Amino acid sequence: MTPNQADYLLRSLRLIETVGRCGSFSTAALELGMTQPAVSQQVAQLEKLLGVVLFERRHRGVSATRYGQMLHTTTTDVLTQLYGTMEIIHGSSSRETLTILTDYGFAANWLLPRLSDFEEKHPDIDVSLLTTQARRDARIDHRNTQHDVSILFGEKPQTHDISTICLFQEEIVPICSAVYLKIAGPFNHPHDLLEAKLLHLSGPDHQWFTWADWFQAVDASCSLKSYSKNGLFFGNYPLLLQAVLQNQGIALGWRPLIDDLVKTDQVIVLNNKPIKSRRGYFLSTPLNKKRHIDSFIQWILAQSKMNQV
Repeated sequence: MTPNQADYLLRSLRLIETVGRCGSFSTAALELGMTQPAVSQQVAQLEKLLGVVLFERRHRGVSATRYGQMLHTTTTDVLTQLYGTMEIIHGSSSRETLTILTDYGFAANWLLPRLSDFEEKHPDIDVSLLTTQARRDARIDHRNTQHDVSILFGEKPQTHDISTICLFQEEIVPICSAVYLKIAGPFNHPHDLLEAKLLHLSGPDHQWFTWADWFQAVDASCSLKSYSKNGLFFGNYPLLLQAVLQNQGIALGWRPLIDDLVKTDQVIVLNNKPIKSRRGYFLSTPLNKKRHIDSFIQWILAQSKMNQV
């Protein structure tokens, strides 16, 4: 087998496993760090090479054909065996590696500023940080994504093969910089925000609170049409927060992601009564946890209590 053939085979294994498990080109693309058209094109190329249809394209997602199911089952078994072999080899090493899967916002705004403390307390553990925008559900599991701990946003996953802890319940408050408040304020009532520039978080997977949700929760009399096209739109939360810090407008702030900015007076909370939901950041680990995973869990639970506003 040539290096090119080996590379193509490994990429195809990963592609088939992810698409078959997710049942959607879009969800698979988020997990693989690809675009949806790129995933669709690679699947089509593989189908052309094999001479069969692997996935039936439907209005909502895709469904594996008989051949697709056969290939997905074999692919999953092969990847599981490879991962198990790597775990055995890795277990012989004197150092442990902790692989954490989380989203961009949590990594940049909460976890990274605190990771140095964990590294100082556990110098024998190497930390590997993976980021994703895939939503929290049972399709993201520890067997297939090769991580030790996931910290992802959404509702509590309904699965029996992992241990789950709610680190933070979703709490949302409107925020802006002190400069913007001085220029455009005051904002004493939700209606006042209709005249401001609103910063929106957008994307293909709307699992978070929108401005429409917030206005409906605090004052149902606010007209949706009056602000639906008002403001700027951002594809990720760290970029949206940068716009807040640069006095671009008002955004919805998620705790704990904004806690450090609030403590250092870089942003101002415009309403001290947060909107809460059943969603939040959930920490998930395998049931048969290793010692270094337990060390991280104890550390992050202590940090979550210590750093609340």
